[in-house]
Amino acid sequence: MYKPRRPSATAAMGAMSALLLSLALLAGPARATSFSFSGSFSSDDQLAVFNILLPAPGELQLLTLSYSGGSNAAGETIAPGGFAPVLTLFDATGSQIGGNVGSSNTCGISFCWDASYSLPGAPAGQYLLVLSQDGNNPVGQLADGFSMSGQPHYTAQYAGLPDDPSLHFIQVDGTQRSGHWALDLRLDGEVSAVPEPGAGALLAAGLALLAALRRRRRGPAAGSTPALALLHQEPS
Repeated sequence: MYKPRRPSATAAMGAMSALLLSLALLAGPARATSFSFSGSFSSDDQLAVFNILLPAPGELQLLTLSYSGGSNAAGETIAPGGFAPVLTLFDATGSQIGGNVGSSNTCGISFCWDASYSLPGAPAGQYLLVLSQDGNNPVGQLADGFSMSGQPHYTAQYAGLPDDPSLHFIQVDGTQRSGHWALDLRLDGEVSAVPEPGAGALLAAGLALLAALRRRRRGPAAGSTPALALLHQEPS
């Protein structure tokens, strides 16, 4: 399995910057391929954005592990303690397909607020996945933005100090969490491998989240292999 690492190339995007990582399968045909991602937010309203190119119909399976911890698809141990995540999937037009709010999950008297979402029989095409913190939910379509955009310490209210800019990642019960996130993404479907591409077109839409990104000069043959691009928003 190809394990993505933190991207190194940066691109200016208005008042913010983004890091871009292009991924593709490098091995032979496979029925299912998993990718593991991890990172850390420094403010409550940050977003991790993933561009997904699916060449053939299949199932998309999404799972976070950073809230409760566990072992990811790469076999790495993920420590617990991260914020409660929200996963939202959009199609290539920016229309919301579905998702999961981690804090909506229940498991007895304890918190088990990792988020998970699957899309069986997902049509071939382009998708945009956004990982955000609990409370920072999509307003509607991608172009409508997220509810807490521009409020970098909105969780401070849960500690009773809404005006304290130093507080972040406070759970609704007042518990301090961290900005760490971890995500597994599984693609099901018959695929054929090609050499790593220069990168295909990246979907860009919605608020100040993403500005238009130019298509890079070289890309994979259409419909040849699933590709991912991680756009990890950095603080402005």
